Amino acid sequence: PQMQYLKDKFGQKPPVEKNVTPFKILVIDSNKDHTWEKLFENLKVGDRPIKVIQAGWERINLTSYSDSYGGETACFIDILPSKNSDGVRTTRFDFIIVRNQVKGALPDQDYTNILHGMKYADIPSVNTLESIYNCIDRPWVFGELLKIRKKLGKDDFPLITQNYYPNSREMIIGPQFPAVVKVGHAHAGYGKMRIRDHHDFADFASIIALNRNYVTAEPFYEGEYDLRIQKIGNHYRCYKRISMGNWKTNTGTSIIEEIPMTDQYRRWVDECSTIFGGLDILAVDAIHTVDGKEYILEVNDTSIGLGPDNEWEDMGYIRDLAMDKIAALHLE
Repeated sequence: PQMQYLKDKFGQKPPVEKNVTPFKILVIDSNKDHTWEKLFENLKVGDRPIKVIQAGWERINLTSYSDSYGGETACFIDILPSKNSDGVRTTRFDFIIVRNQVKGALPDQDYTNILHGMKYADIPSVNTLESIYNCIDRPWVFGELLKIRKKLGKDDFPLITQNYYPNSREMIIGPQFPAVVKVGHAHAGYGKMRIRDHHDFADFASIIALNRNYVTAEPFYEGEYDLRIQKIGNHYRCYKRISMGNWKTNTGTSIIEEIPMTDQYRRWVDECSTIFGGLDILAVDAIHTVDGKEYILEVNDTSIGLGPDNEWEDMGYIRDLAMDKIAALHLE
């Protein structure tokens, strides 16, 4: 059936017919202030009213079957109770919006096994489950960025220089100092440290020897400000972020200002949006140094944080993106 955006003329939810199965969307977002149910209010897929259930990864469990009813592949997802709800809800979802990282900084925050179960049943999503899986580890993403640099050249795609070490035994030849080292997959400033010289680097390697994490190392540049170039579907934003005293500009207090999108920034994010079969939601993070140079640092995918002044509007763009994806699926 063709998708329709229907709204009651009085602004009320249209009555749900008892014999119509709701179109169920799971939004993986642990922030209770993000009221996704309100964003999808009164929307339908064909004649099916949309029902949104919101939960973080920590409240999700599932079982997937290759041959369920009538030989159909099925994924039954359990939504564990929160403080304000009772009992476990088990249901099958038609679509998923992922807004939280699959793998957090701590060992008990790895939900990759849940992602596997969703892929097992081929549940459509934003971003795609394949791209989300591929974006879990930074070196895997950086390898794709190196392909773009090879295509466009270092001047048009100024990707930062980086070394990759699979373990401490290979941490012999250091990077340019001072340097920034990053341990494993962690985001948001975790597992990141500034290294002054080769003595610090050797000390750091002795710590890495106690675990099985990989390490990346790159030059430390004194930044005037950070850049975040954001793309949600066909909507773009660019932010300038100035840290208030912390060299890790994505932690602590900072001043965030939306700035005009340049052709160069647009090209960066457009090229990055093509990796892993396409990223519908992404942000390119870069640094503008005190000597006026700019370096691309990394790409973040579906769980990007949104600017506080534009958060609700950008959540609306994510909703519209999801509705377009759903419409395309149901018109095939």
